[in-house]
Amino acid sequence: MSRESGFHLAGGELTVTGPAEQLIADGRQVDFGVTAALFGGADVDVVMLAGWSSAQTDGVAGARAEDGRTVVPLRTQPVMLNSLPSSVCVRLSTGPEVPEVTDTESAWELVLQFRNQAGSGLTWRAGLPAEAFGAGWSAPLADLLTIDDTAVDPATDVPRPPQTPTPPPEEVRVVHHAHDEYYELLVDGEQAGLLIYQGIGSHLSITHTVIEPTYRGRGLSWVLVGRALDDIRTRSVKVSNYCTVVRRFVELNPEYGDLLSMPRPA
Repeated sequence: MSRESGFHLAGGELTVTGPAEQLIADGRQVDFGVTAALFGGADVDVVMLAGWSSAQTDGVAGARAEDGRTVVPLRTQPVMLNSLPSSVCVRLSTGPEVPEVTDTESAWELVLQFRNQAGSGLTWRAGLPAEAFGAGWSAPLADLLTIDDTAVDPATDVPRPPQTPTPPPEEVRVVHHAHDEYYELLVDGEQAGLLIYQGIGSHLSITHTVIEPTYRGRGLSWVLVGRALDDIRTRSVKVSNYCTVVRRFVELNPEYGDLLSMPRPA
C-alpha cells in the first residue's frame, strides 16, 4: 500500500503490567489483534492492522522490560489512516488452556503510531477493557488520537527539532496539506488539530477530526471543520462520508448541507 501521501500506520506496541505479564513470560498462548473494516463497495474488506501471538517464538523474543512493564512490539500493516473508519475492533484472547484474564491488577495498553511523509506523527493510545477479551472491543480512533509534539525524520526514525514558523502565524489558522490529504489547525503557530480526509474522484470522505487534548473545550473543532468545508466548497467537490464531528457541525450549520452528497457517517 502506498506511503506517498497521508498518515500511514508505522508501528505499534502492546504494554502489559501485573499478573498478566506471566502469561507472556511463560510462553502461554495469548493472541492479540486489531482489525478495521475499510471503505469499499458492497463487500467491505476487513484488514488486520496490528497483531501479536505469544505462540510465535520471535514475538516472545521481541518482548522487553521497561519501567516495570512488559512491552511487546506488534506486527503492523502500512494502512493509511484516511482509509480507516472512525472505530476499530480490538480483540485479545488467551489459549484454550488459559482462563480469560479478568483480574483487576492486570493492565493492557495499546499504542499505534501513524506517520506521514514529512515525519509528522499521530499516536493512538488505548487501555484495553475486559470487553477486549474474546468478543472484542470497538474503539474510537479519532477520540484517542493525539498529535505528536516532535516530528520524526522518516528516513532515520529519529526525532528532529521543530522548525520555527516564518513569517509569524496568525492567532488561529487552518492550512490545507493537499498532498497528504489533511487540514491542519494552528494556534499561535502550534499544531492544535487535524481534519483528515480521503479523496475519491469528485468526492471526498472526512474520516477523522482530531483536536489535541490541551486545546479541547474551546470550540476549535468548529473552526477547523468550518474553514475546511469553506475550502472544500471552492474545490467543487462533494463530501460523501464524514465523521461525527462534521455531522454535528452541519446539523447546527445547515447552510453547509449542500456539500454533503450522501449523508452517512464515516
